[in-house]
Amino acid sequence: MNRSINLPEAIALYITAILGSGILFLSASTATVAGPASILSWMIMILFSFPLAYTFAALSRSYPDAGGAATFARMAFGEHAGNLVGWFYFLTAAVGQIIVSLTGASYIGAAFDLSAIEIALIACFILFIGGLSNHFGIRISGKLSLVLSILLLILLCIAVAVTLPYVRWDHFQPFAPKGWYPVGTAVIMIFWSFFGWEAICSLADRFKHPEKDLVRSALISAMVIGIVFLLLSFITIGSGTYGNLESDSSPIGVMINRALGFGAQLITAILALIICTGTVNAFVASLTQLGYALSRDQALPSWFYYLNPRTKTPTRVVWLVVIFAGGGVILTTFLKVHFTQLLFIPNSLGMSVYILSMVAALKLYNRRTKPWISGLISLIVLGLSVPFLGLHILVPAVVSGMYFLYNKATRKQKILNRNNT
Repeated sequence: MNRSINLPEAIALYITAILGSGILFLSASTATVAGPASILSWMIMILFSFPLAYTFAALSRSYPDAGGAATFARMAFGEHAGNLVGWFYFLTAAVGQIIVSLTGASYIGAAFDLSAIEIALIACFILFIGGLSNHFGIRISGKLSLVLSILLLILLCIAVAVTLPYVRWDHFQPFAPKGWYPVGTAVIMIFWSFFGWEAICSLADRFKHPEKDLVRSALISAMVIGIVFLLLSFITIGSGTYGNLESDSSPIGVMINRALGFGAQLITAILALIICTGTVNAFVASLTQLGYALSRDQALPSWFYYLNPRTKTPTRVVWLVVIFAGGGVILTTFLKVHFTQLLFIPNSLGMSVYILSMVAALKLYNRRTKPWISGLISLIVLGLSVPFLGLHILVPAVVSGMYFLYNKATRKQKILNRNNT
């Protein structure tokens, strides 16, 4: 596979992977849950992102492989742990693309007053663009992500600038109207906006200079992303742009429309479409490499262990992801399920991936080294967050059961094939 990702492209991939659909609605949704105290939730997650990003980058630098987090768990705890992490992450990101594509499509739907079916079709189009881009290789994906991340930052800077005059300090009082427990609930919600540090791990073997750029790009991205999230949370709370369905679904659109009018809201909707397309693009790239590695390690059917002879890309996995997410878009539309109701699936599975990855870092690195210390800090924060998942912690248990049933079935099939031979 070609090594084609340079430092600017790596930063762009991180930004588009993390500043994805969550940036478009979670600043208001968390404020509705926890009130002005939700800004503490964002601060906790921003501080948490530095050791987390560093640990994943260090692991990727030490053990570059398309399997990413699954490879780390496999090297630390064996085959089944690695395969299970691979399944967790694959389902986390695949279900996540349903949410991402519907978020972008919903912004367009609100601007043009589209029906649910039309919104679903736009979401499927977003997924198709992500699949097409990755079908032709990571070079296209890297360049595209660079452009999209610049557009995303421009949109957020505009939203902050035009909303600052509407910020009032009395909107921060009372600071914790619902008590302090909702701050923890908001932290769990915000996890959706911070998934992505692990996504670039699967692309480690595509970096031109992984020994320098993996850690550097992660830390630079964490700084940029932290500033953006904190500013957005501040202006969302300070301007009172939360607490109802419209603002909780599209706070940036509401803020820009209030300051600049409908025309600006239309532009925002188009940019939201671009943002979500970039996020889908980055995650399909990551999932493609992971699916290829899982099929190589027999955790997925061997049919997916295939490289397109022209593009040298695992195109079968690309379209598996697109078809899976597209089917999810159609199903949620048919059942009239709002995409935010799916958040508990990627959140619980994603946290499981993070916990197992940090435990793997503690085993793979010597005590008191920088990666070991950052892994320990990340694990402590994750452990403190688990109780706020509630019954959703059952989701990883169900997926674990599915994996072991699959493993048992494939083992029986291998025995039958051997006996027939």
